[in-house]
Amino acid sequence: MAQSTDGIVLLAKQSGITSFSSLWQIKNALGTKKIGHTGTLDTFAEGLLVALAGKYTRLVPFFSDSDKEYLAEIRFGVETDTLDPDGTPVSEAPLPQLQAIIQSLPSFQGRILQKPPAFSALHVNGQRASDLMRKGMAVDILPRTVTIHALTVLSAHNGAGKDAGGADEVATMVIQVVCSKGTYIRSLARDIANAAGSCAHLFALRRTRTGPFNLEKAAGNSLLAQFPSPTRGVYGIGEKPPQASRDEILASVIPLDPAVARLAGIGSVSLATARKADFTHGRTPDFSWFTPIEPTEPTDHDKAAVFFESEFMGVISRSGDSVRYEFVAEAVS
Repeated sequence: MAQSTDGIVLLAKQSGITSFSSLWQIKNALGTKKIGHTGTLDTFAEGLLVALAGKYTRLVPFFSDSDKEYLAEIRFGVETDTLDPDGTPVSEAPLPQLQAIIQSLPSFQGRILQKPPAFSALHVNGQRASDLMRKGMAVDILPRTVTIHALTVLSAHNGAGKDAGGADEVATMVIQVVCSKGTYIRSLARDIANAAGSCAHLFALRRTRTGPFNLEKAAGNSLLAQFPSPTRGVYGIGEKPPQASRDEILASVIPLDPAVARLAGIGSVSLATARKADFTHGRTPDFSWFTPIEPTEPTDHDKAAVFFESEFMGVISRSGDSVRYEFVAEAVS
């Protein structure tokens, strides 16, 4: 087995496989049993998975709250029970006009109430909503607040596959979405179609960014087809999607440094040499142990990553005149 590696790992998930299977690629390449993630993707979806290996798994909460960016292809006229291409059609409607879609888009920007899909990993009475749905049980998930920072139409085509004009019916549309954690693009596709007097499902989805991390830097990005691809997730019997090589995955590992910490909304401090043992043993910390690392922000961060020379040691937080541990990083095999 490969030598264990700690760090942030960027991987381009392929459509047609689960996020769990994709994370196994990282485990095997890095030789670690400890992998955390900042948000999975549905089987039909593709794009950026940000994983945290070894002692970095404790950073998952800091990166999971990051905004995300997607490319999404919506297909109008048919809604499926899962709101994706793998579901069963449950309703049909006439194709909407492009003008009606465009007029509806402002209502989906900013802070909005969104009803998550019934087929989701959200828990209802202690069970996943998707598991209850597969058992034939009714599931009612309450709407929740999410934020759509940007929503842009990149292309729209009519039933003949040609560019759609304002009064033309739209069969497919590609949008770019920048949104908060917890936003369901499947629900967004459903709601845009409903507002335009039609119905729809999400045919293809690609995550292009999570917080400060971009898909272009991910292992396996070159294996992704042009988006959207007409052969999304289509493989023959015994065929598997292409996978990033071990060397490519290892090359994608990013250590936490002050610049990356700052992008994640965390400050950075340097630990005094004489206090390294005190810190690693969890002795009561004091401000005198730490020196801010430049460049500093205009306002102090409530939390700060601790570095000893270039080694990431853990995270501390400040409360008034006291400092406490969020966690002390330890190597995990």
